[in-house]
Amino acid sequence: MVRSLQLALIPDDENGEVLRQMVEDGDDLTLERPVEFFHVFADEAQADAFAAAAAQQPALTPEAPEVDDEYVWQVCVVRVMAPTHAALTAQERELAALAESHGGFADGWACSPADREAD
Repeated sequence: MVRSLQLALIPDDENGEVLRQMVEDGDDLTLERPVEFFHVFADEAQADAFAAAAAQQPALTPEAPEVDDEYVWQVCVVRVMAPTHAALTAQERELAALAESHGGFADGWACSPADREAD
């Protein structure tokens, strides 16, 4: 009953779809865990500037920019948080705006299931 109510309260959008699947897989969305937010840039200078700006934000830990085989630069920003729809969406929007101000764009998020501590 609680799980069906939790599922019903998740908005019907892309983030909601992922969160519903996580709940259906048995994940507890109230538990904090590292959430990775991905951003892409055309060049290293843009990626570096974004990473430096993200590092100034509380609770955010940007990883060092990396380039892929197609010379696209990616920066992963990690935040430890409970992956609620509201929190994820707000963080995504904030980081997307920051990425856009440095010539890049958001490229999704990911997280592992929460670690459940033994009682």
